[in-house]
Amino acid sequence: MKISIVIPTRNRSEFLRYCVQTCLACDDDNIEIIISDNNSADDTMQCIAAMGDPRLRYICTGQDLSMRQNFEFALDHTSGEYVIYIGDDDGILPNGLKALRRVIGRYQPDVLLWRHITYNWPTQGDHARPGQLKFRCRDFCGPMKHIEPREMFLSFCKAKHINYRDAANIYHGCVHRRAIDKVRNQQDGIYFNDISPDMNTALSNLVVSESILWFRNPVTIAGAGEKSTGYAFNPRGSVSRVQQDVTEDYCTRVVEDEVPPKLSVEIRSIAAHTYANLCQINSASFGPGLMIDHEAWRQIIIADLKTFLPELRRWDVLEAFFKEVDPGYQYRGLLEQDPEAMGAVDASEQAAPSAEGINPTAKQKRKKHAVPESALRNVETVMRWLELVTGKPYTPSTNIVTALTTQAWRSVGMQLRASFN
Repeated sequence: MKISIVIPTRNRSEFLRYCVQTCLACDDDNIEIIISDNNSADDTMQCIAAMGDPRLRYICTGQDLSMRQNFEFALDHTSGEYVIYIGDDDGILPNGLKALRRVIGRYQPDVLLWRHITYNWPTQGDHARPGQLKFRCRDFCGPMKHIEPREMFLSFCKAKHINYRDAANIYHGCVHRRAIDKVRNQQDGIYFNDISPDMNTALSNLVVSESILWFRNPVTIAGAGEKSTGYAFNPRGSVSRVQQDVTEDYCTRVVEDEVPPKLSVEIRSIAAHTYANLCQINSASFGPGLMIDHEAWRQIIIADLKTFLPELRRWDVLEAFFKEVDPGYQYRGLLEQDPEAMGAVDASEQAAPSAEGINPTAKQKRKKHAVPESALRNVETVMRWLELVTGKPYTPSTNIVTALTTQAWRSVGMQLRASFN
C-alpha cells in the first residue's frame, strides 16, 4: 500500500532540502515523495536533483500559481492509496510513519490524524533567536480514538469547535483516495476549493468520510518561521518586510486564481475564513437543513479581528460578508466603533516581529524539555534527535488501560533518553 507524501514549495530551498531529507530517512520503500515546485526562481530544482532517490519525484508548474492551484496540481501527480501533505519547512518522523502504517493496516480509515507539534526555525540578523521545540513526552504515545465525522461537522456548525485543525486534515493528516475522490465528485473535479487549501479540505473531508482515527504519536512536525505563509498572512503583532513580501506574493496569486475566495483576502482572521468555508460547504452539502450558529461565529470572529493591527481590521468588508452569508444579519457599524482602525498606520513602519509574533503557538503551555542546541539547527536535526528519544515505533491502541499503561512507561523512557542525548 503506497503512501504519497506531497510537499508544495515556492522559493524556499533553504528549508526544503532538510524537509526532504527527513522523508528520505524513512525506511519505507512504498512511499512516493512529490515535490511540487510552484515556479521557483531559486535552486529548488537543482537541490532535489542532487538527492537522487527513486522515491523522490520533482514536478514543476511552469508558471506562477496560487497556493490552491499548486496543491491541486500536485494531487494530480500522486498515485498513493493514502495522501499526506506537509509544508516545505516541515518534517516527517520515521517512527511516526511506521506507527501510521500499523494503524492503516488494521483499520483502513478514511482519515488519520495525529498530535500536532511545532518546531520554530531559528532566525538570523538583528532579531536572531535560536530554534525552539516544545513537547510533552506523553504527546508521543497514548490512547487512539475514533472521531464521528458528522458529529464533528455539527460541532463546527455550532461553533463548539472553531480550529480547523480539529477537523479532517490532509495537511499534517493522512486521507484515503476514496475520500479525496468523493470530494472531487461533489466539486466538479476540484479537491482544494479555497485560498487556504488545508482549511477547506479539513471541513469538506468531514462531509464525505465515514471513519476518522486520531492518535497521539506525531507523524509529522510543523515548521514555523518568518517565511511561513500562514504566520505572515495571520500576524498578531508587527510584521517584517519578509512577511509582507510573502503575503503580497500569496495575495497576488489568489487574485489570479480562477476559483474565487470564499472571503476576501483583506480579512486575515483564520476564524473568519474557517466560517466562510463552513458556510459554503454546509450549503453545498446540506442546504438550509443544517443550521449554523451565525451569531456565535460572529462573536468569535469579531473578538479575533480586534487582536490584529489597525490596518488589518477591515470591519466594512467583514460586515458585508456577514450580510452575504446570513440575510438576517443587522448592520452594527463595527468600523465606526473602531476609530483606531480608521486611522490605520502603514505596517512597514512597524518593528520586526518577536518569536511570538512569528508563531503564536510559542505561547502554548507545553513543557520545554532540554533539547540540545545542536538538535535545533533545522528540522532534520530535530527529527534525528527525536528518533533517539522516542525509541521504538509506537503501536496505538483504542484500549484505554493498555494505552495509558504504555504511555506511562514510554514517557519515562523518553525522559531518560532525552537527558542523555
